[in-house]
Amino acid sequence: MKLSRTGWNNVIIFSVMTIILLINATNDKLFPDEENNKAERLILPQHSVILTLDIELSDTQHVLVERAGRGWQVTTKGIILDKTEQQIEQMIFSWQQSQGLVQAADMVIDNAQGITVTIVLASELHARTLILYPLNDQLLIYQQQDNIWLALPATLAQQLLPINL
Repeated sequence: MKLSRTGWNNVIIFSVMTIILLINATNDKLFPDEENNKAERLILPQHSVILTLDIELSDTQHVLVERAGRGWQVTTKGIILDKTEQQIEQMIFSWQQSQGLVQAADMVIDNAQGITVTIVLASELHARTLILYPLNDQLLIYQQQDNIWLALPATLAQQLLPINL
C-alpha cells in the first residue's frame, strides 16, 4: 500500500491533531491548576498593590502605613515605631505574598483578642477588612469580605505586624 504525498500529509496532520487532543485531555490530571487547590489561599489577591494598611492594635494603639510616591509614610498613635523603610517594605511584601490554609467556617474565638487590619488595594473600590488573631501555635486571619478563615504559622505575625506581640 503506497500513499501519495498528500496522503502522507493527511496522516501527519491527523496524528498531530490526535496528540494535541490527548495532551489537552490529560493536562488537568497531570498538572493540576493551583487555583483549583482550595486548601491554600493568599491573604490578598495575587499581584495586588497596597495603597494603605491600617492596623488597629487596640483602642489606643494605631498604625497607618500609606503609599507616598515610591516609598511609605508611617503614622502612629499610642506607640513608638522604630522601623526603617526597608522593614516597612518587607512588611508590605509579606502581606502580598503570604498564604494560609483555609479553615472551617464555624470558628469560635474571643473577639477581644483580634487586631483589625483595613487594607485599601489599587484594584478595588472598597477596603478589605481582616481580623488577625495571634495564638500560641498559629495566626488566624478572618477575611470579612470573603467570609474565610486562614491559618498561618505563628511566626508570620512578626512579619505582618510592625510590633512584636
